[in-house]
Amino acid sequence: MSELLKILTVGDQLLQSDRTAEELAAAVEVSVPTLKRYLGELRHLGCQIVSRRESSGWVYRLENPESVELKMGRWLRLERGRTLLA
Repeated sequence: MSELLKILTVGDQLLQSDRTAEELAAAVEVSVPTLKRYLGELRHLGCQIVSRRESSGWVYRLENPESVELKMGRWLRLERGRTLLA
């Protein structure tokens, strides 16, 4: 899985519902520090992601899903379809 696909997958997970840092990191098989970098990249791409501390750890929420859902879906389809094979 490419790094861009991992970043977009984190965004897709947040489109579904709020997620803990551990859930998001496990979904793309990265460390929590790498996940935080991915969240920064998503913010740079226009995602308004907020975090809150709960007993289960840090929970992340996408505040503008309607604004990014179509764009994120297109990016995901393009990245998943990308291949070097003819």
